[in-house]
Amino acid sequence: MAQTQTEKTEGFRLLPAPSKFEDGVVKFGDREIKIGGPLPKLADNEKLIRVTHSLCPACYRLLPATIFEKDEKMYIRKICPEHGEFEDLYYGDVGMYYKFDYWEYEGKGPKVPYVDLKSPCPFNCGLCPMHHQHSALVNLVITNRCDQSCWYCFFYAEKAGYVFEPTLEQIKFMVDQLKRQDITLVIQVTGGEPTLREDIIEVMKLLRESGVKHVQLNTWGGTF
Repeated sequence: MAQTQTEKTEGFRLLPAPSKFEDGVVKFGDREIKIGGPLPKLADNEKLIRVTHSLCPACYRLLPATIFEKDEKMYIRKICPEHGEFEDLYYGDVGMYYKFDYWEYEGKGPKVPYVDLKSPCPFNCGLCPMHHQHSALVNLVITNRCDQSCWYCFFYAEKAGYVFEPTLEQIKFMVDQLKRQDITLVIQVTGGEPTLREDIIEVMKLLRESGVKHVQLNTWGGTF
């Protein structure tokens, strides 16, 4: 049974769920998002691979979707009762898809959930009790400042409109929560451009002293 946000586990309080699911509708802030729709049918020349969930790109309704093989490619299809049928290319090479699918592995899930379970995925963002994977390589964002301006990046400070830069105390708190998951601590320090922080050496020392076994630094290298 999922814990409520008022319960504690070893002194750790769950975060409140970002949304609630009531009467077939997800309530997300001031927005109401409907759930459910018809299962798409397949033609004779289409081979069903699996059934999953997806979102309507127009209203974000959570819909059943089929992933199927056709003409040596993989496609995904869903039907919104309000906005109609959507079909998209899922994988361009069916042979490569099966090679990757062979190695698919579901992890052990989070030992300690961070978010109370109140609505279906993806409206309950965070490590909730339904999460199937555990953290293998953790991206630790220590700044969103950057001295580049890559067109595809949505996160750097100039485009985001604010600076995100956790303190050393906040970084230690993040690592302490990660240690609660009882996993091998492997962290990639990233950003933004992490080497723009004047205390980058202190950040690295903090991670090693906190028991992180392997640390990666994601940088374009020019700052050095």
